[in-house]
Amino acid sequence: MHSEPAPQDRLRFFIDQLDLDAGAMSRLEPFCPIFEKHAPAFGREFCDHFFRIERTRLLLEQGDTRARLEKIMAQWFASLFREGFGQRFLTYLWDSGIKHVQLSLDQRFVNLGYAVARGFCHQVIDQDTPLEHREEVAQVVDRMLVATDSFITMTSRCDRSMIEGIAHQVRNPITVIGGNIRRLQNQAPPNSPERRSYDMVLAENQRLERRVSDVAAYTALFQDEPRPEACRLDKALEQARAWVAAQGLWEGLAYDQQLSAKHGLVLADCQELELMLRYLLQNAVEAVDRTNPRVAVSSGPGATPGFARVIISNTGQPPREQDMEDILSPFHSSKPMGTGLGLSIAALAARRNLGSLRLGPSPQGGAACIIDLPAPASD
Repeated sequence: MHSEPAPQDRLRFFIDQLDLDAGAMSRLEPFCPIFEKHAPAFGREFCDHFFRIERTRLLLEQGDTRARLEKIMAQWFASLFREGFGQRFLTYLWDSGIKHVQLSLDQRFVNLGYAVARGFCHQVIDQDTPLEHREEVAQVVDRMLVATDSFITMTSRCDRSMIEGIAHQVRNPITVIGGNIRRLQNQAPPNSPERRSYDMVLAENQRLERRVSDVAAYTALFQDEPRPEACRLDKALEQARAWVAAQGLWEGLAYDQQLSAKHGLVLADCQELELMLRYLLQNAVEAVDRTNPRVAVSSGPGATPGFARVIISNTGQPPREQDMEDILSPFHSSKPMGTGLGLSIAALAARRNLGSLRLGPSPQGGAACIIDLPAPASD
């Protein structure tokens, strides 16, 4: 997802409404070195808090190392007091919000993070600032954190019920348009310019239908919490393969499935697991090398103890290095007729079920999608 430049005028207007003007920042300035000094301690406390929560700990342990996370959070905390709300920091906040959209982060944990930051700042104020300045400093710091939290919310918040409603309203006209195009197409002589034009318009109409269906699937994932249970990978793959075959994509494909007897179960919401595998198989089939159309699925131990790994590979080209940052973002697609939501849906389903998903080259050549999911205790 390529973000637009940060709207500095709008952000600056918001700053003004919170009374974070030059006067407020100048009153805080003498105490900023005190907060900067505590940046490493903030990084540690922030990570301590989220590593104590099982859900976030499982997710964090699959990403960066704890030392790196502590460093990132310490840098954020120091920047907040070193740079104030200059243009560079406002751009950083805007880009952070865009990244939250790309990753579909749970806004509840974002809000919790700012609550942790506010509590830490008040500890610093109580311990290290003169009594006569504490109230004033606390007011400015609170407004700063409200501003940063609001920026993240402003750029990442998505009214999913509105999007779902729009998708529902668009579905009916798209269906009517498609039906009329087919009728006109059947009336046109074969190989005529009119027939070729109708073919092109119908293909675009079908892509819109798929996009509306994918938007509905994406927003539906936010409706309820996952219900994890021991799910059989072979059963979920069978259902996913049937769905892909119904799209007319499976014909002529060589398929190899090697599931480890020890890692044939994962702990997940079974419906979300099937949805994830459905889109990953669809992506693998659509991107396969048509001169040697092969897709393989295997399972084994995950990178983290207590996790199982599923690898879906094909004979297609691995993702380009320049696409890796955006490839899981909503509406990013390298395929001419892709909707840009399939991999985003799969990645969101993996994270909702405390797992991870990444793409890269396959050791056997081609492309691979690697999914790590919790394994049942008995697995």
